[in-house]
Amino acid sequence: MTTHTDNTDNTTNTYTNTRQLTGHKVVIPEAYKCVYESAEWREDQVPADSVLIRTDYSLISPGTELAFYTGTHIDLNNPANRWAKFPFYSGYASVGEVVATGKEVGNKFQSGQKVLTLGHHATYDILPCSDEFILPLPPGIDPKAALFARLAEISMTALIHSRFREGHRVAVLGMGLIGNLAAQLYAIQGANVIGIDLEPSRLDIAHSTNISTTILSGSNVDLTVELRQAANSGGASPDIVVEATGSPSLVNVALDAVRDHGQVILLGSPRGKAEIDIYRHIHRKGVSLIGAHGNIKGIDGLPTSAELLRYVLRLIANGSLRTEPLLSHVLHWSEVQQGYELLHQRKENALGIVLDWTQEQPNMGFGKNA
Repeated sequence: MTTHTDNTDNTTNTYTNTRQLTGHKVVIPEAYKCVYESAEWREDQVPADSVLIRTDYSLISPGTELAFYTGTHIDLNNPANRWAKFPFYSGYASVGEVVATGKEVGNKFQSGQKVLTLGHHATYDILPCSDEFILPLPPGIDPKAALFARLAEISMTALIHSRFREGHRVAVLGMGLIGNLAAQLYAIQGANVIGIDLEPSRLDIAHSTNISTTILSGSNVDLTVELRQAANSGGASPDIVVEATGSPSLVNVALDAVRDHGQVILLGSPRGKAEIDIYRHIHRKGVSLIGAHGNIKGIDGLPTSAELLRYVLRLIANGSLRTEPLLSHVLHWSEVQQGYELLHQRKENALGIVLDWTQEQPNMGFGKNA
């Protein structure tokens, strides 16, 4: 389809039979508003070190993306942060097909190859040819299941920051996508895991992903007592508590619930500030409070994003990491605002929402539960 030739600025390819490709991009221009705008891509404008990909499916992030949609992202009003601003072109988990490659890509990717990408919600995307951005899909994997690898890679940051040993008691606050995947990953490595959430439906989903011990929390629940009485606790407090919701109010709950000399891992990005009793919760107990942001990878001997992605993709491909119960809705890409509203307003029945880009126009069936 394409012929590579040198050009004067040495940054792009030129192609015979070059196509101008049209489609759409999802953009959040302001809080509680999500639209899609027309866009164009050209095969002869693919940078030499990049890949042009046609999107099949993309997964809505219930953390970062929802924080932009609701206007609660912590850095929206931070002038030092340049990327966290409106208009925000959302999306960072997609699967699709390679359409064209830059001349420096070589044989690493081929036209027609199916890949997992750090791509936007868009008909097409151009991404650097790097394992941090694009990985081949394992043979036979369900592409919708593969999408969850992007969030599982984020969940892995909790594990790589933990002083974790097989048999440790690990409590995970929040059974949303990030928390559920973190709980599963701890269990795969031999932890005794307890999943905690306010929504009974999310605990039902947790059970279907082999998280057998759960606690329904709420204002009338003393979580510290409940955790000690859990079936797999042995009467002791957890060794590790993972806060996976991003709710600042739960930081003190986690610190109170963890054992002396235990660890509290902040996996969910906090959407605000918390006042902590440093003496009672940290100093006297000898507790470690650890941030596990997705940026803290690949330094001081920690695995890179690409290494973690390959690991979780293998787990999904071989069935060890369960993702099918996490997929609650498949929507046509034009129904993207409905997807954000479902995640914001209907937490009892919305969890993993996938956008389908394989058809230009919606038809009967789109917008229904997966």
